[in-house]
Amino acid sequence: MTSTPTDNTTLATVLAGYESSGFDAAFSPRDASVIECLTCGTNLPAAQFTFASLRRLEGASDPDDMIAVVAITCPTCSARGVLVLGYGPMASAQDSDILVALHDGRGEDTLEPDASPSDAQEATAKSAQMAAADIANGEKP
Repeated sequence: MTSTPTDNTTLATVLAGYESSGFDAAFSPRDASVIECLTCGTNLPAAQFTFASLRRLEGASDPDDMIAVVAITCPTCSARGVLVLGYGPMASAQDSDILVALHDGRGEDTLEPDASPSDAQEATAKSAQMAAADIANGEKP
């Protein structure tokens, strides 16, 4: 399931949210579905990356201005950061190929597809609280 954001959240707001969640490094798309980690300089195929979160945005003034902010971790140096890509009909072939190649590690059974890493932490904490409450009420985990 995917959802389209209905708010006018800015890219700056999304980037600040990821940074506060520890995704403060930067990545850059390269040709042939390669991602460059700007922390260690490693260039790796996108298929070697798993994303923890993906947030889609549409431009407030132009809905066709569609970008995806992807929270990933470098397999080489473990830097956590974001990669900004275009998506949709106006996206470059390079960006589309990278989005398709990335592994999805969001755990969509508990989160909306455009959830942030802080949403994931909150959902995990709520799940643990619910399991503890079930046990306290005599239910099996």
